[in-house]
Amino acid sequence: MNLRIEFFAQLNAPIDTPAVLMVEVATSHQAPYSDLRLSPYVEAQPFLDMFGNPCRKLILPAGETQVAYSATVAVRNEPASPTPDTDTDPMALAADILQYTLPSRYCQSDRFEATARDLFGSSRPGLARIQDICSWINRHIEYQYGTTNSSTSAADTLLERRGVCRDFAHLAITFCRALYIPARYVSGYCLGLETPDLHAYFEAFLGGRWRAFDATSPEPRQALVRIGTGLDAAMCAWLTAYGMASTTQMTVAVTEDSEGSLAA
Repeated sequence: MNLRIEFFAQLNAPIDTPAVLMVEVATSHQAPYSDLRLSPYVEAQPFLDMFGNPCRKLILPAGETQVAYSATVAVRNEPASPTPDTDTDPMALAADILQYTLPSRYCQSDRFEATARDLFGSSRPGLARIQDICSWINRHIEYQYGTTNSSTSAADTLLERRGVCRDFAHLAITFCRALYIPARYVSGYCLGLETPDLHAYFEAFLGGRWRAFDATSPEPRQALVRIGTGLDAAMCAWLTAYGMASTTQMTVAVTEDSEGSLAA
């Protein structure tokens, strides 16, 4: 499947403001066309952060700045592999994977161990346990736009029983880590969202590789395109401003593209 991605945002800064952008698709995707434009033009220096996410470092000029990103991406089905029926052994994990079993700012898994065992301790190990986590969240947490903010944690979401995709991902990650399953936050683009926007989901390390899951949907998503990964949303913000800057407009469009336009 080939996708066309269009992202647009308008920013306003009262003074020149250092910032980091993270809107480009991850290097793990096949994206023969990927174009980021800023108006007015400013130099945006590309770099990879500590998680390998593609970012741009720049100075937002005082006033309005428009950010326009477009890409064509080839999304391939994951290769068939045996369904893992055992949980991950922490002692067998490499150091870069082991970090995803630890608590983080929004995913306080050390506070969830008893709850996670009560809810999912009797689930079948491996893939089935993670699917049970997603199913429970989807049934018990109400998706309600505008009810949470950048300070909302997994503990808040479990208490209030509502949130948006960011909160669903944090809660799923927290349950996984409480059961010693490595899990990481993913920001990305998604085909078929009812309200097009940037999307948050998560990946769990199972059967020797990262597998994508989305607790906001009872059925697998048609296509997910990764932008960035990290311990939680703090590492995957599309805009990090080192000063005062606000988003006055943002639109996202993800559509199926014809085979012929992939090389546009």
